[in-house]
Amino acid sequence: MAQATCRAHRARSTHITPAHIRPAHLRPDRIRRGAALARTLAALAGVLALAACAGGTENRGSVTAEQFYQSAYSKIDELYLEPVDMRRLVVDGLVHAGVVVPDLTVTMQPGGGAVTLAVARRAPRTFTLPAGRDAASWAHLAALTTDWTVAQSADAGPGDQTRETLFRAMLEGGTADLDPYSRYSVPAAARTERSRREGYVGIGVTLEETPRGFRIIAVAPGSPASVAGLLVGDVITAVGGVPIDAAGGGGPAMTVEAVMTRLSGPEGTGVPVRVARTGGMVTVLISRQRIILPTVTAERAGAVGVLHVSRFNAGTADALAAAIRHLRDADGLGRPTGWVLDLRGNTGGLLDQAVAVADLFITSGPILNTVGRHPDSVQHYDATPDDILDGAPLVVLADGQTASSAEIVLGALVDSGRALDVGTTSFGKGVVQTVAPLPNGGELFITWSRILTPAGRMFDHHGLAPALCTAGLTDAAAILAPLRAQPRPAGTPAACPAERNRPAPVDLTVAETLLASPPLLRRAQLAGQTLLADRPTAPGSGP
Repeated sequence: MAQATCRAHRARSTHITPAHIRPAHLRPDRIRRGAALARTLAALAGVLALAACAGGTENRGSVTAEQFYQSAYSKIDELYLEPVDMRRLVVDGLVHAGVVVPDLTVTMQPGGGAVTLAVARRAPRTFTLPAGRDAASWAHLAALTTDWTVAQSADAGPGDQTRETLFRAMLEGGTADLDPYSRYSVPAAARTERSRREGYVGIGVTLEETPRGFRIIAVAPGSPASVAGLLVGDVITAVGGVPIDAAGGGGPAMTVEAVMTRLSGPEGTGVPVRVARTGGMVTVLISRQRIILPTVTAERAGAVGVLHVSRFNAGTADALAAAIRHLRDADGLGRPTGWVLDLRGNTGGLLDQAVAVADLFITSGPILNTVGRHPDSVQHYDATPDDILDGAPLVVLADGQTASSAEIVLGALVDSGRALDVGTTSFGKGVVQTVAPLPNGGELFITWSRILTPAGRMFDHHGLAPALCTAGLTDAAAILAPLRAQPRPAGTPAACPAERNRPAPVDLTVAETLLASPPLLRRAQLAGQTLLADRPTAPGSGP
């Protein structure tokens, strides 16, 4: 069953910088950092592969192998966290290409001064490797090997397809040596990831292919599709006046990509969509609009406001602030006496949005520092004076999938003393990637800085342990029993495993119990401060 989320990336000549995506409440004069960045900063824990309703294939002209590798290798050489061994990067890319590209054999010559390539039974060719580490020289070698392989593979398939396969193999093999997070994203995946970060122009539906057409399985709240009255279960039978079953054979003749292309287009333009539903056919004219996928939900649990943040995209901080105001000002309920910020399962997203979310609650002091080799990677973020909760107590929930940008928020709230953390140890992704565009429409995610919490803690690979651990436990009373003991038992706390994929309703129960009992919450906060004081900081950092 094929599924596709209908979205399209925004056409733009430059990438989003932190200044462009900072919500209005985060004043620029309160943030100190290096020179303005011409890149998107994304703290990402993994690849999120979602189909995109892109505005057709990007027309970037003919990109030569020389242009592609010059761009890729120069950016890695300039931006990566540590100095890069270009020889190893390119040679490992060639070796990987020999594994994944059909009929290609790659053999390193004795002594390591040359590499021999052969395609199927054709005559091989030996290429001499550059002597130095200059990125341009190694890019030229990579281009020579790619162009030769494409020429030898001309009868195996389209040259552009073979070239893109080699681009991917070379960069996947090379970046695998850097760290778990530096990676190459092919053009189609890059469009999807940009839509996740920045939003997209489209109508806001998720589709699945059926014999009758493309059935709507989700409609984004407030999207053009929702406003136009499209419903889950509707089957799209025509887009822009063109039937899905163009051949009249009773099944979808139009591909998923073709449907997505027709549903996307310039912002503000209309597209007629015909759907089949119970009772007959309906045709509606839908205006394409920019859609930022929702990442925030909020609810009341008695006197407690519960905020769920699933990811950090360009709209997260503003959406969270709006959700808080809605719960706080709801008629007849009174203001929540305490709040829960649920970051469980949140794998990260945009760094500046994480800073903006933390800044909603912290009135002064640092939010985080980043350090790296490139001058622009050394950054410092301070909080602005306002606290959107007006000092109301806050508990943060985390688990083994709380990663990257979510860990930035977690560390800032805990180290500043603004919140108590409950749950399990977090994932442990304490590095930041810069997203570098490539001339073919793909993107490079390059690790370029390490994250330090306000207390100077580096959490890469080991995560942030909570003040109150719930790992392996389901009984809230048992979890809270040590806090109720008089006096509280002393001693070093046991390790708290980074558990993932567990519903863990006990976490929320513990949080609500603490917020309902100020003395118990205070004991938990004091215990958390003691644990924080015992945790080592990064070398050379202050408290």
